[in-house]
Amino acid sequence: MPETILVISPHPDDESIGCGGTIALHRARGDRVAVLFLTSGEMASPDIPAEKVWQIREAESRRALAILSAELPAFLRLPDGRVGEDVDGSAAAVAKVLETIQPDRIYLPHQNEDHPDHVACLPVLAKAHKLIGRAEPWLLAYEVWTPVDRYDLVEDISEVQQLKMSAVRCYESQLKQFQYDRAVAGLNQYRGAMAGHCAFAEVFQSVSFPVVYPVV
Repeated sequence: MPETILVISPHPDDESIGCGGTIALHRARGDRVAVLFLTSGEMASPDIPAEKVWQIREAESRRALAILSAELPAFLRLPDGRVGEDVDGSAAAVAKVLETIQPDRIYLPHQNEDHPDHVACLPVLAKAHKLIGRAEPWLLAYEVWTPVDRYDLVEDISEVQQLKMSAVRCYESQLKQFQYDRAVAGLNQYRGAMAGHCAFAEVFQSVSFPVVYPVV
C-alpha cells in the first residue's frame, strides 16, 4: 500500500542533500512525498534583504522538488538559525501541516547535526505532534553536514543518484559559495561502498520523539 511521506527540511537544499535519492525512490514506488521547509535560509546571504533571499532560495527549491516529483505543502519562513528559540511557535506552524498531510513516515535531520536548526527539528516536531494527538509515525533521521554515528536503514540510490544530484545542483546560490555537490556525491559513494555494497546509498537512523512537555 502506498505511504504518505513528509520530509522536514530546515533550509532549502537540506532535503536534496540528505534524502533526495530516497525521495525519488518513494515516488517511483507510488508513495506521496511532501517536503516542508521550516526556514527559507535567509542567513546564508546576510548582505541581501531577507525577502530577496526567500525569493531566490524558494525558487531553487521548487525546481529541485519538480525534479524529484515531490510536493511542497508550505514555506513556514521561521527565522533562519533560530527555529529552536520558540519551540511552541514553531510547533504550532508545523502542526497545521501535519494535520493536512497526516504522514506515515517522516524524514528529518539527525540530532548530532552541526546546525541549531537541524537539532531543533526533533523537539519542534514532537511538540507539533502532541498538539494534533495522532499515533507516532516512523521517524527516520538523515545526515546533511554531520555523518550519523549509527544507522539502521540503508537505501540503495544508485539508480536515482544522477536525479538526486540534479536536484542538489538546483541550489545555484549556495553552490556559488561552496561547491558542496562534490561532497554530497562523495558521501553517497562512501555510504554505498561501506553500508549498502552498491554504488551510492543514503543511510538513516530511526528516532523517537523526546518528552519535551509534562505527561499527565
